[in-house]
Amino acid sequence: MKRYPPTSPLIVLIGRFLVLMALFLLTRFIFYWFNHDAFQAFTSPIFWQGLRFDTAAICLLNAPYFLLLLLPFPFVESKTARTIGNVYFILVNSIALLTNLIDTCYYPFSMRRMTGDIFSFIGETNNFGELVPIFIKQYWYIGVIWLGLIALLYLAALFIGKPNGHKFTIDGWGKHLVFRAFCIFLIIIGMRGGLQMRPLNISYAGSVAGVENAALVLNTPYSLLSTIGTDGVKRLHYFSDEECAKIFDTRRHFDGFPADSVRPANIVLIILEGISSEYSGYLADEPKALAGFTPFLDSLAQNAIVFRGYANGQQSIEALSSILGGIPSLMDKPFSQSPYAVNDIHYAVKELSKKGMRTMFFHGGKNGTMGFDRYCRIAGISSYYGMDDYPDEKDYDGTWGIKDMPYLQYVANELNNEPDPFFATIFTLSSHHPFVVPDGYDTILPKGQTPMQDCVAYTDEALRQFFHTAKNSYWYENTLFVITTDHTNFYGAENVGYLEHRYSVPMIFYWPKNSVSYRSDRIVQQVDVMPSIFDFCNLQGTFTSFGHSAFDDKATHFAINYLSGNYHFYTSHFLFEFNGKEITHIWDLQGGTHEVGSDDVPDFSEREQLMKAVIQRYNNGLRSGDW
Repeated sequence: MKRYPPTSPLIVLIGRFLVLMALFLLTRFIFYWFNHDAFQAFTSPIFWQGLRFDTAAICLLNAPYFLLLLLPFPFVESKTARTIGNVYFILVNSIALLTNLIDTCYYPFSMRRMTGDIFSFIGETNNFGELVPIFIKQYWYIGVIWLGLIALLYLAALFIGKPNGHKFTIDGWGKHLVFRAFCIFLIIIGMRGGLQMRPLNISYAGSVAGVENAALVLNTPYSLLSTIGTDGVKRLHYFSDEECAKIFDTRRHFDGFPADSVRPANIVLIILEGISSEYSGYLADEPKALAGFTPFLDSLAQNAIVFRGYANGQQSIEALSSILGGIPSLMDKPFSQSPYAVNDIHYAVKELSKKGMRTMFFHGGKNGTMGFDRYCRIAGISSYYGMDDYPDEKDYDGTWGIKDMPYLQYVANELNNEPDPFFATIFTLSSHHPFVVPDGYDTILPKGQTPMQDCVAYTDEALRQFFHTAKNSYWYENTLFVITTDHTNFYGAENVGYLEHRYSVPMIFYWPKNSVSYRSDRIVQQVDVMPSIFDFCNLQGTFTSFGHSAFDDKATHFAINYLSGNYHFYTSHFLFEFNGKEITHIWDLQGGTHEVGSDDVPDFSEREQLMKAVIQRYNNGLRSGDW
């Protein structure tokens, strides 16, 4: 007898998996057929990447059934087991295919695949029960197509044999178990969407096919499964939509200065890993307990325009969308990893590309780390350079990527090959756990009380060497350098003020030709970076941002971030803690942190309205896709 006859559980599993792949592909073609005007073309990348999402969805949905087929027990052959398996196979997958068909009709209204927040939408729609019959009547042909798909599922369950042939011997048990373990491994890989560093997520669809084609790459079951109960935001009603837009608008428009004004042609945006303002002797607040580890940054800051900076989050993955995209992560999941990352947003970087600027992103980390490459493509960055592009493996730090010292030299030399104008973002990585300073530097750099301070000193030295090399380059004098941080890191430090310093980051604008330098107490947040660049560099354009130009004297400057269901809203020297319903605390951060009441805050009502308008604009804009 053959070990694996045609009706073995393995053949049943493979056969039904292939049937599901074919049906998912069929519903993607149906989706495209009815909505082809919304997409440019059904290209080869869309096809192959769509298969990845289909594989992930099928493996996630059918994992219990597939595992049942792989059990090495005679029970799998029983009529009861076969009935349970067939019912599961038909029921679960018919519902999954139905969601694809529903989105075929729903897409023109939402312009994106359904996500987990659809259930909140249903709950908020009081007349949803009345809408269902209307949709059924209008899209009756979708019901006919669905019945046809159910029939195909039934035929697959009927004709792709029943499990048979579980003939195990004591001697063969080891081989059977190893083989089934390998099959389970393949199912797990399928659920992840491949062998890449991070599991497949919705934002990946926008990065590989463009935001405008993301819905064509995705399938609705995957979109729903990956977002239910995780990162959906609720629609808010603090104000009417019209009133909210008047209080806070996300549209930023710059006309530029007179044509004869001299401004930088290039921009180099440097994002330092984890380096808070408190490590800087020039930027830290008294008593400067952690300061003294950024001597070069301090010298640069004294010849630059410096603002009181706040991070919009506490993770590198949150910082990228804030700094480059002007979109903070005011929810439980980073924006760039949320289903909303594929919304059609008018990013500032795309405006730079329109003006002929070459846009680049340099990060010494492994390609794919934290989805940086995917989000860069979504935001409009044309060229991404990661560890895979670096020429010398010996500079690998053994953990995260290329050490800052050699990597920044590599970037400086790469920029020498770029013609004006260009926009380059550089993201450092050495000031990070496990906090290793390369051999030789530990004896020449300042020694701190914490390992993070030692790494900060190393990155600062790497930055000094970068500027030393850049000064001899053709582009240096004609470049605006913007230096900030992704988030703060106080590893090992004691007595760090949580309220004052948890989000305190440098915000430095340095142009070698500029003779103006000062330090301002004006609040500037990460989402202000791109508007500030446009303002400083005399650029024209219109784009979406939750920030303002740091140089705009008329704007109401604030900072906002979110943690564990609570918002932190910084306005002047006050900090509001807001749980979405009420302000729970108000802190005065000037002259020592102490709690105050609303009566102690000048223009409290206006500040509260602005905070609520920002949050409502954020949530409702995410859900509607319209900012």
